[in-house]
Amino acid sequence: MLVQEMLTSSGLTTSGAARRAGVSGSTLHRIVNGQVDPSFGTLREVAIACDLHLSLATTHLSDPVAASAARSMLEQDYEPPNDPEVARWRERLPRLAGGDNPVEIVKVAARASSPFHRSGGALYSGEVSLARLASAGDASGGRWAISGAAGLYLPPDRDVAPAVTILWCEDVRAVDHLLVGSGLRPIHRADRAAVAVVAAEPELFAGSFTRGIVRYVAPIQIILDCISQGGQVADDAIEEVTSW
Repeated sequence: MLVQEMLTSSGLTTSGAARRAGVSGSTLHRIVNGQVDPSFGTLREVAIACDLHLSLATTHLSDPVAASAARSMLEQDYEPPNDPEVARWRERLPRLAGGDNPVEIVKVAARASSPFHRSGGALYSGEVSLARLASAGDASGGRWAISGAAGLYLPPDRDVAPAVTILWCEDVRAVDHLLVGSGLRPIHRADRAAVAVVAAEPELFAGSFTRGIVRYVAPIQIILDCISQGGQVADDAIEEVTSW
């Protein structure tokens, strides 16, 4: 995707960019089509050929495919997205977990897919009932489901959502608008959040269930989201999954 974007912005053909970058046309074609993983040096030469500067930067890892891969390994009947990264994460997870222990795989996948570092999400402090969150989810017009601490502890609908409750949805901006006046206050620090509203991929809703008026994501997704929070809720989630 990156190389294709560079070629598009430059107006160069694949063969023209390959000649300028000093690589073969077939090599650049395979890179563009995701058939090979290029070195940074090769990417830099392609960028220069396209009159661009390439730099490296690190951010917190938050890859939803890591969660999908873990669910495909551990959850019967779960269908992961049709994405080659699923296979790559299925290979990575046991390696990063140091073996095939399901609990360790879940821990690794939780850290790798943390919703708190997902771009476009919204964090809030304050108190709100689960019923109010469910109402906002319904009124947004898209799919939604609750996860995090509320999913682990399953409090009554009218109770205050425990920190950190996650509302996965298709339209974060719509839900954000609907939560105006709810008593929640937008913040930027995950360690002070009571509620997180995060954009969900379609497959995240697989296996969701309803209790009262609240819809929850599948149990294994709840575990992943709780472990990603750290602290007591993570310890409780690990204890819960160990008993499965």
